[in-house]
Amino acid sequence: MRLAFFGGSFDPPHLGHLGVALAAAASGKTDRVLFAPAFLPPHKTGRRRAPFADRLAMVKLLIDGHEKLEACDIEGRLCLVPSYTIDVLARLAQERPADRLQLLIGGDSLMSLHEWRCAEELVNSYEILTYPRPGIPLDAEQLARFWSKENAEKLTAGIIPGSFFEISSTNIRKSMAKKTNMEHINNAVPEAVEEYIRRHHL
Repeated sequence: MRLAFFGGSFDPPHLGHLGVALAAAASGKTDRVLFAPAFLPPHKTGRRRAPFADRLAMVKLLIDGHEKLEACDIEGRLCLVPSYTIDVLARLAQERPADRLQLLIGGDSLMSLHEWRCAEELVNSYEILTYPRPGIPLDAEQLARFWSKENAEKLTAGIIPGSFFEISSTNIRKSMAKKTNMEHINNAVPEAVEEYIRRHHL
């Protein structure tokens, strides 16, 4: 089975995340999407965030009823500080040796992927699936500046067709904290996730 590892803070997970995962599953490029909340993202150290267990619980609420989506708790079990994608995927590959792991990222991450830890090894070892983000052109010529022709073509082939709407987890948190712009919140997170946030005072 092709498993697309979809990592992120998911603080909170929202309908934009869900749309990306469903589009990836519908694209024919993967069989199943693993939502994997990060334990401690290396680019977000020092920021306050909801506890890992709460973010994982909210992911499960978000994807409930979608058979091609799965919540993955590997980062919570590994507790790597910081957690790098290459290390997490290596451990996941050991746990699921019969499956073919992929990595699902946004267009902004694709254009900076050459800066990631062990980037070359990551691209050589795993198929990279990319969803476009508004305002970020996915430029094959730009990719060719940082990657071999073979890898640039591989990265370009993993782009998922379609357009995706942008939702900010940061704006959701701020709106809920101030109890403002509730219409925005209702359009961004399912009712079950919003209820969880309020019930647990996140």
